[in-house]
Amino acid sequence: MIYADPSFLFSFYAWDDNTVTAEQLYHRDQRRPLIFTPWQRFELRNAVRLVTHRLKRARLPIRFQSGNVFREIEVDLAAGRLKHREHDWHDTLRLSDELSARHTELLGSAAVDLWHVASAILLEADTFWTFDGDQQALARATRKFDTVAG
Repeated sequence: MIYADPSFLFSFYAWDDNTVTAEQLYHRDQRRPLIFTPWQRFELRNAVRLVTHRLKRARLPIRFQSGNVFREIEVDLAAGRLKHREHDWHDTLRLSDELSARHTELLGSAAVDLWHVASAILLEADTFWTFDGDQQALARATRKFDTVAG
């Protein structure tokens, strides 16, 4: 199973410098569905809104439309390319804290990075996709994934 964090999902559904890489990785690995937790959904939707705000404020072009991004996510959920999966939040907090104790002082892991990696582990993902370098380092350090890419 593949856990794609919101940095990957943003690049895949919206448009940024990592979009081509995200599309290539997605099409190269044909396993479906991708895991999609309520936290990923919230973080991805908020990221789309935040980038839209920042680009508008900077008077820069927006290379995507928020409504289209949100619709495409819903289409992929309905088609089975994304699948809502839930985990016990208490277990995720416990594992996040354990990962923090083992890795944060060495790697500088942020709480949200710990949360995503713990979620992927608890949902038994064997592949972790992210464009966040700190998250990649943490995912690799756990040695719980066959593949860490982005």
